[in-house]
Amino acid sequence: MTPSTDAPPAEAVTAGTGPRPGPYVPARRLGALLCAAAALGDLVVFQQNLAHGLAVSLPFLGAAVVQLALARRVWADPRTSFTLSAVLVLGLLIAVQALALRAGATLGPREEPLRAGPLATAAMLLRLAALPCLVRALSGRGRSWAVNGLLVIGTVLWTVGLTGLPG
Repeated sequence: MTPSTDAPPAEAVTAGTGPRPGPYVPARRLGALLCAAAALGDLVVFQQNLAHGLAVSLPFLGAAVVQLALARRVWADPRTSFTLSAVLVLGLLIAVQALALRAGATLGPREEPLRAGPLATAAMLLRLAALPCLVRALSGRGRSWAVNGLLVIGTVLWTVGLTGLPG
């Protein structure tokens, strides 16, 4: 069989299967970067809330440490288990923050209600942006587990909101 003049050369056929040219960041790494940025926002919120006491600021430090650890693991290792755990933990962090805001949790000894400051809101938006990136990085069964886990978290959050328990 002789090659046709209309057929593209062999190099052109195989060139489309490789990595994209230019500054391309895989979804897994973009999700890890967004997760790390959200952790940095939580660290700043932790520092700002130290004046209200350690009990008020420690949840932000805990969230930041967990997010940084997950971001590091997802960045360094493409295993599905790390990416899936990052998706589920981010979903839980978002749910806990939403419940705390809805419930009107109080801060410190003066019992000031918790408000979503601009930095805490930015960290929440970064977490929300990291979720689709990390879910996209999964394939097949891992993606199915992630979506089902997020649906369960959302259903529990919605049910708790309907019952009126948080506020």
